[in-house]
Amino acid sequence: MKTATLFGYYGYDNLGDELLCEESIRLLKEARFDRIYLLLRRDKVKAFSQPQVVPIDRFNPFKILMAIVKSDVIVCGGGGIFQDQTSMKSLLYYASIVRIGLMFRKPVLLLANSLGPLKHKLSKCVVRSLLHSKNVFFIARDEVSYRYARIVGAKNASLGTDLAIGAVERLPNCEKQKKISLCLKSELELDIVVETAKMYGFETILVPLSPQDRPACQKMAQKYALAVSDEPMKELTRSSLVVSQRFHGCLLACLVGSPFVSLNSSKSRRFFERYFPKYEGFCVKEDPAQIALAIVKLSNSRLESGRMIEDFRKMHDGVIAILRTLTKRKRG
Repeated sequence: MKTATLFGYYGYDNLGDELLCEESIRLLKEARFDRIYLLLRRDKVKAFSQPQVVPIDRFNPFKILMAIVKSDVIVCGGGGIFQDQTSMKSLLYYASIVRIGLMFRKPVLLLANSLGPLKHKLSKCVVRSLLHSKNVFFIARDEVSYRYARIVGAKNASLGTDLAIGAVERLPNCEKQKKISLCLKSELELDIVVETAKMYGFETILVPLSPQDRPACQKMAQKYALAVSDEPMKELTRSSLVVSQRFHGCLLACLVGSPFVSLNSSKSRRFFERYFPKYEGFCVKEDPAQIALAIVKLSNSRLESGRMIEDFRKMHDGVIAILRTLTKRKRG
């Protein structure tokens, strides 16, 4: 029986991270893993139900240790969790899972992760030491992370893409509407944005992609008389344009051909510049006038995601091959 431990920022109802979790599980099942220990937030463990998946509390050291001991491989499934911009504690938490896996001589697959920002010397040392291990296999989500891994001497590094692209075949088939989705996690002055959208015939709706985003969205909804969506996936796939502070809001828009305006996100810029090197939808500052101008420029455009999907399929096949090789080597 093949067994894996899967971890990431899972169980917090963040749309992007939940997609990464689903795709990671799907990949592991395709690679014929019989049991997947999934690290989740404590209050999500009892409610989670999926064949072959055993949810465990992500903050229960004993259960995590037992899962790692029983596993053939440890997998970090996607996302930008190896950074200290959000929190040094979270970086050390994820690094500790990798380190425990290595202590028990388990191969570790960092699957479609990005690296950084890493502001502190300790963070850089921690990440570098993990990548130096011959038992850590790093598939970078973007070229910047891949180059960084090579510079610091990663033993096993390759370039992939984002795991959530695999959801393209399961996105709801919605007819496009003359609508702009605002995926915002903090309050912005929206007067000129809403007026510009209206002038070009767009309805504007707020689409929180995480429970953390909802308070700011509710305040802006009251201030500007806007609706707040409870169906983010459906709303994003039928919108003609998406303005987002979150990376996966931009990615989902792109997958259905809609242009996006990315707000002050280095993650989005370094990922999408690989596919759209001259794209005009990156706003370095969250300036309402700049956002409105980007909406005007992009309102009649359409994005092609074919190359992105092709990269995902290549990564998918490579990951299946790596997982099969690692489990054979482990059992051998």
